[in-house]
Amino acid sequence: MEHEYKCLELSRAPTEEAKPGTRWEVSPQLGIDAYNYNVAVLAPGERLSQNAYHYHERQAEFFHVLEGRCRVEVPDDSFDLGRDEVVLFEPNTVHLLHNPFDRPCRLVAVGSPPDGRYPVHQVQSYEELLAERYPDGDRSSPSEEV
Repeated sequence: MEHEYKCLELSRAPTEEAKPGTRWEVSPQLGIDAYNYNVAVLAPGERLSQNAYHYHERQAEFFHVLEGRCRVEVPDDSFDLGRDEVVLFEPNTVHLLHNPFDRPCRLVAVGSPPDGRYPVHQVQSYEELLAERYPDGDRSSPSEEV
């Protein structure tokens, strides 16, 4: 019986410099074609997506917070996602994950199918969304007027 495995130490793997946060795109490193698997660390004030408040027509996305917490923005609501909490977005669901808190947030992001990542549609910029939802500038707690 033949056994094959691949091991990756994230601290030695390259990060995706073009995207917000510190992000390791694990799928290509391990040759995974069935889904996109990423690990990311969001410093205070960072968002996860370079497309800000967005949706994917054909891709579901699943997020699992490993450490810290982040804020999840969805249509007409926002909520905090903490350690060992998960959220799933079906295709065409507008969303944004960001870190308005004072500690880093480490999370896993999985998207399937991998080619469903594109096209991605930006609904609103990060700055526009935050100004609308948090007009007093306090982004550490959700606005009552969302």
